[in-house]
Amino acid sequence: MKLADADSFVKTHVERAFQAEVNPAVRERMPARYLELEQQRLTRLVTAWLEFESVRMPFEVLETEAERTISLAGLTFKLRLDRIDRLNDDTVLVIDYKSGDVSPKSWEPPRPEDVQLPLYAGFALDDDQELGGLVFAKLRPGDLAFTGCVAAPSATLFAGLKPNSSLAKSALTAEQLLDWKETIEQLARDFLAGRAEVDPRDAPKTCERCGLQTLCRIQERQISVDDGDSSEDEERDNE
Repeated sequence: MKLADADSFVKTHVERAFQAEVNPAVRERMPARYLELEQQRLTRLVTAWLEFESVRMPFEVLETEAERTISLAGLTFKLRLDRIDRLNDDTVLVIDYKSGDVSPKSWEPPRPEDVQLPLYAGFALDDDQELGGLVFAKLRPGDLAFTGCVAAPSATLFAGLKPNSSLAKSALTAEQLLDWKETIEQLARDFLAGRAEVDPRDAPKTCERCGLQTLCRIQERQISVDDGDSSEDEERDNE
């Protein structure tokens, strides 16, 4: 917040990250102009994100890329949480950076599409850390936002948050967290039990881009359903 020139500050860190993190052999195969443009893009994006977060209520970044190992229903998971913040009420906010289109609707039981953040929030925090919220940090040019569930978003995240904002309308509750935990535990037990029903979550949409129909036998199920419908139709005709 005290930076006189945030753009130059970010640019320095982006260049340093490219030197330290991009494998030299990979860098040699990439066009120099591509790397230059990518650094410029990231500098603009990160600078805009810092400006977005500068209007937040006071907070402290506790950890980034926090590694955790958890056991769940007999399964062991090695996790890496993008970021954990301490909010102004001493609760913690679990943040996961995303550059694509994401929504907390993907967490909804009983058939959640994505349990990554609920898994982090429900099982990977330290015993002395009370959850204040879990959010995706959407890093999309022109569409920077937090989206998720926060217990008291207007008191701990953004002052003057509009009542009709998505964060205000989907405040985190203890019941919600319990539902997530129970759902995730059941998914783990089902996995260990080998449950693999032919039951796509959003058929036929789920199957449109899947090439594993032979393995899951969804077409056999459809034939059975169609045969059953035909038999019922024939019975009605005979009547």
